[in-house]
Amino acid sequence: MIKMMVVEDEKILREGICRIGNWETHGIEICGAAANGLEALRQMEITQPDIILTDVVMPGMDGIELTRRVHEQYPDIKVILLSGHEEFEYVKKAMEYKACSYLLKPAKIEKLIEVVSEVRDEIQSSRRKQMEEEILQKKLEQSIPILREHYMNQLLNGRENDDAKITQQFQFLNIGLQTRNIAVIICEIDKETDEREISRITLLQLRELCQQIIENEYPCVVFEDLKDRIVTVLNYPQNVSHKDIVTYLQGKAVRIQNEIEACRGETVSIGIGRMTGSIRYLSKAYREAEYALNYRFFMGKKSVIYIGDVEKEEHRDSFFLTKKEEGIIICVKAGDMIGTENQLEQYFQMLSEYASEGQDYIYEKIQMFVTYLLNFLKGSNVEAEENFFEDIENLSAELRKKCVFTTFAELEQKIRVVILNITEKINDDRVLRNEGIIEKAKKYVQQNLSGDVSLIMVADAVYVSPNYLSFLFKENGENFKDYVMRVKMERATELMEQGNYTLNQIAQELGYKDGRYFSKVYKKYQEK
Repeated sequence: MIKMMVVEDEKILREGICRIGNWETHGIEICGAAANGLEALRQMEITQPDIILTDVVMPGMDGIELTRRVHEQYPDIKVILLSGHEEFEYVKKAMEYKACSYLLKPAKIEKLIEVVSEVRDEIQSSRRKQMEEEILQKKLEQSIPILREHYMNQLLNGRENDDAKITQQFQFLNIGLQTRNIAVIICEIDKETDEREISRITLLQLRELCQQIIENEYPCVVFEDLKDRIVTVLNYPQNVSHKDIVTYLQGKAVRIQNEIEACRGETVSIGIGRMTGSIRYLSKAYREAEYALNYRFFMGKKSVIYIGDVEKEEHRDSFFLTKKEEGIIICVKAGDMIGTENQLEQYFQMLSEYASEGQDYIYEKIQMFVTYLLNFLKGSNVEAEENFFEDIENLSAELRKKCVFTTFAELEQKIRVVILNITEKINDDRVLRNEGIIEKAKKYVQQNLSGDVSLIMVADAVYVSPNYLSFLFKENGENFKDYVMRVKMERATELMEQGNYTLNQIAQELGYKDGRYFSKVYKKYQEK
């Protein structure tokens, strides 16, 4: 209940207000009664009312002074003034001290109850709002770690490059980083196979280790990226050389590796990107650290790889090769012959720019890509025949020998043939599979003309999405809706030619509500 104190120097009025108001039925508890302002202030410390209903003219301390004291000491308490005085100065003073209402005597009990009830509603509404805000604030605080991780992953993808906005978000998300002098390291648990799942406990412990080991010396934020890897972004001192920072990070990386192996029995490889002067280049530093991790294929498990040790400075953007390789793989899996051809053309043009790195460098790049493509296809849902991967497996073996191809052009031609051959096989398989889906969908429609043959229902029956089924029909030269209508009208024509069916019977068999409605649909279709 809302608690109210009555302050009135006339005893009979004071007791009358407390008794006659029948306040409990209005959600009001009378928590105290006082003869003047001084007595009211003493009681308030114990009773802690929400509302004070007070006379204005009283001995000792009047209602105006009481209102002032309450406003200064208990600003949340609402004061209602009750007085026989209607002079402007009284009203002005009452409003100055935030009195919420001013009633003139004699006031009917009904009016008094009405005003008190309005104040009660105001208090309850304010409390509900405060409670809702506290709940929202608590939810926000609980969400901060998730929001922090999400925002850092956005920065890794280069979706924000305004220092001021980034600083503002860092403050909101309680990220203790400056926007200058940035370094990035990525820790990835070594896996035996792509199918092996990474333990969430191991990832959590790896994350905590990175936090403990790095933050003792440098400000940092540690989080998980979208590929189940632990990323540490830190600020390095401006007066320390990049070479010394790299040495420091390599030492910390080895410590992280040793500790996670000791406590979890797992090995970890760590990639380190180049130092960058601004948070705006965080995405590039992250990609470099990510690309450094790719060299684990050649260097083995439990490697610590700094991008500057494996690639020259002028090729710091070579991670775009990886993006091009991903484009090739997407086209291959889709069976897109033209797309694969174009992607391969661009890939080899880009790769030729690294000829100065030597033959071994080119072989390593291509071998890494071919191995990645092979593993990706084996791990995907490509329906392969027994010898489907034989060509690309033989290509991988030839690349390991290095001496098989005497020129870059010869190597390029061989890879083109193998990859385009696989793409063609996948495309042929896709076409056959799609034709099978269409046939099943058509059969379902033909067998269920009286029922639900909507796109959603038919798609569910043949285990594909409605959008994909619609796409297949359009690709086959006919809209799904038009096909259903055509089948129904052909069946209707067949039944009418037999002469044994009424319009209502035909309508029922074809899923229409009655013969009259079917007749309109049929006529409209014939006219069309």
